[in-house]
Amino acid sequence: MARRLLSICFPRLASDISLRRRPLEGPFALTLRASNAEQLHCLNQAASRAGLHRGMALADARAICPGLSTRPADPLREDRALEELRRWVSRYGPHAAKDGADGLIVDISGVAHLFGGETEMIADLEARLARAGISAKSAIAETRGAAWALARRGGGVIPEGALLTRLGPMPVSALQIAPDVAEGLARLGLHKIADLTTVPRA
Repeated sequence: MARRLLSICFPRLASDISLRRRPLEGPFALTLRASNAEQLHCLNQAASRAGLHRGMALADARAICPGLSTRPADPLREDRALEELRRWVSRYGPHAAKDGADGLIVDISGVAHLFGGETEMIADLEARLARAGISAKSAIAETRGAAWALARRGGGVIPEGALLTRLGPMPVSALQIAPDVAEGLARLGLHKIADLTTVPRA
């Protein structure tokens, strides 16, 4: 049986959870204190559309978007929410684990047919999360790295044997590598994932 892995990314989990408890309209962000200043930690879509981004100083964010609403972030509650989601996604596969601070990885080998197929499984998953007020993007592939990359670049399904076809055109920064490593590869002329296949692994 071919191994198939489901990666789920929650790009706005902390703000989604906060807004579920106490709804607000318009641009919204959770803040954390870092480097002796308040910074944006997690934003809703309206705040992102206004040009704000994670890590931005709160003072700068308010200058750009005076109507921004904020609340203090609660990393412990965010972690508990991800753990609750990990238990919930076991309905899609018996083995689910956290994958960083904003994602989950689920082994769905031999399970997708119970949902009508892999595309249908993703549709069911994302629809249920949307009804619960949680934004998510998910992807299925034969390797963890491929599923992780695709979930954070729009989601979808990579058929068995088609990894390079789907991932090849993506920038190397789509992989689970540090930003400085991606920059170093780009300086060597290795801009896309497909470029990596032409050089020795070392």
